[in-house]
Amino acid sequence: MEIKRYRRLGTILAAVTLLACNPGGSRQVDSAAHSDLKAYFTAEAIQMAQSGLQMQKTVALNGQRDSINQPLTDTLALQHLLKPFLDVDINKPSLRDAYRTDTVKDLFTGSSAIMYAARHTSVNPQQIILNFDSTGQISSVNINKRTSNLVYQYQQNLFYQHLKTIRITTRQKIAFLQARELDVRVSLAPKN
Repeated sequence: MEIKRYRRLGTILAAVTLLACNPGGSRQVDSAAHSDLKAYFTAEAIQMAQSGLQMQKTVALNGQRDSINQPLTDTLALQHLLKPFLDVDINKPSLRDAYRTDTVKDLFTGSSAIMYAARHTSVNPQQIILNFDSTGQISSVNINKRTSNLVYQYQQNLFYQHLKTIRITTRQKIAFLQARELDVRVSLAPKN
């Protein structure tokens, strides 16, 4: 009798642990609450403009760097800066079932992550990782795009940390031409 009770308790604990971790859980992209990245980044641009933050922007083209500091007040300029993020739309009807979705939850901190991985190499972006804090708000976004054929190779890595960091790294190689790399780093901080 005692052994059956412990066996049931062990089975219940194992089931709860598996449900909480859900490392290979699959969800439809349409049902994901945060799959509308265009709306998210539009709202972030507005919040940045209203926050009174200072922007330090460093742009490097093939190793040559230039930096500027300026206040974030122009929503249009912010939308231009966030354009590569705004262009990511995984809700298009043509992308239905194009992504495998995995969710990982950290039981200790309450944070979680949702990863969208393209099922085929022809789908762009190839990967999107949304990291959430313990309150369910997006804390960071990683997006990886890639295109490759005999004539052209293109790779773009996008990183956004909520009201702190923007990084856009683009590498491009066209046949018979020199490779180009553009690296844009933006740090956001309160005005001094």
